[in-house]
Amino acid sequence: MGEGNVILKVEGVKRYFPVRKGFLFPKILGYVKATDNVSFELREGEALGVVGESGCGKTTLGKLIIGLDDATEGTITFMGQQMGTRMKREERQKIQMVFQDPYSSLDPRMNVRRIIEEPLRIHTNLTSEEKLKTVKPLLELVGLREDALEKYPHEFSGGQRQRIGIARALALEPKLLVCDEPVSALDVSIQAQVLNLFKELQKKKNLAYVFISHDMSVIRHVSDRIMVMYLGQVMESAPKRELFDHTRHPYSIALMDAIPVPDPQYRRRRKPLSGDIPSPIDAPKGCPFQTRCPRAMDCCRESRPELHEVAPEHFVACHLFDQTSKKAVNL
Repeated sequence: MGEGNVILKVEGVKRYFPVRKGFLFPKILGYVKATDNVSFELREGEALGVVGESGCGKTTLGKLIIGLDDATEGTITFMGQQMGTRMKREERQKIQMVFQDPYSSLDPRMNVRRIIEEPLRIHTNLTSEEKLKTVKPLLELVGLREDALEKYPHEFSGGQRQRIGIARALALEPKLLVCDEPVSALDVSIQAQVLNLFKELQKKKNLAYVFISHDMSVIRHVSDRIMVMYLGQVMESAPKRELFDHTRHPYSIALMDAIPVPDPQYRRRRKPLSGDIPSPIDAPKGCPFQTRCPRAMDCCRESRPELHEVAPEHFVACHLFDQTSKKAVNL
C-alpha cells in the first residue's frame, strides 16, 4: 500500500482548547491538549486506522483533517494544498466524512433522494435529472434498492441509515473518507456487513480512509496501517500485520489483550489496565502513559519519549526503545 501518491500529510498538528474561568473577564487556567504533535502521511487507496480509548483525541484529529476545526499549530496538506488556506472548491470536495451516529447525521425532514443529492446541489450545477442519474447508482453501490429514494430516515434500520450516509459521502467522488466510529452504534452482525462494504468501496473507488475507532478488532478488519493514540499523542504506528505480529508499546499490548476471544477456555496472559486516562488539562509529566504502564521507569516520569523506528515503517514512542540496539526489550 506504500506505492501510491501521498494525498494527505499531517505535520506536527496540535489542537489546544483553552480552559477559562469567569464570566465578564475570563482567565485562561490551562489548555486541553486534544492532539499534541501528531504527524503522518496517507497514500492513495490506503486505509489508516486510528485507535485508542475515549478521550485520546481521535475525533478531534478527524475534525482537523476534514476542516471542521482549525489546528493550534502544525499543518495539514491535502492533495498538495494546505488546509485552512484558499483551497480550490474542486479539491475541498474530494474529502468527505462518514459520521458516527446514523440516527442524528441524517435530516429527518428529507427523503433519501434529497439527502444524497444535497452535496450535488451545493457543489455542482447538475439538473434534477442528472442528479437522479447520479443518486441511483450510489444506492445500488451501498446495497439499497431504488424504492428507498422516496422514503425517510425513520423508515430504515441503523445499518441502512449508515449506508445512506456513506452514499451521501460518495456523491462527489471523493478521494478520502474520514470515518468517525462509523459502526460503533450498530449491532455486531450489521457491523460486519458495513465493514465489508467499506472494503469493497476501497477496491472499487480506490478510496483512502482515515478510519477512527476504539475497537482494535474493527481496525484490524478495515485498515492497512494502524496508528495508536493516547492522550492526544501517537504511541505506536505500523503496518497492520507488523503491529499485530510484533506489538511493542505497552499501551498497544493492552489494547490487543482487550480484544474478545470466542473461546471459554482461553486465559489472558496479562492483567487489564487499571485506572482511567489522566485529565488532558493536567497531563502527567514525561510519558503520558506512565501512570498506567506496568513497565514504567524513572525516565518515563521525567521526559517524553519520541517516536523511534524499531522496524521498517514501525514507530514506537517508548523509552524501552530509545537507542533500539541497546535498550530494545522483548515485550
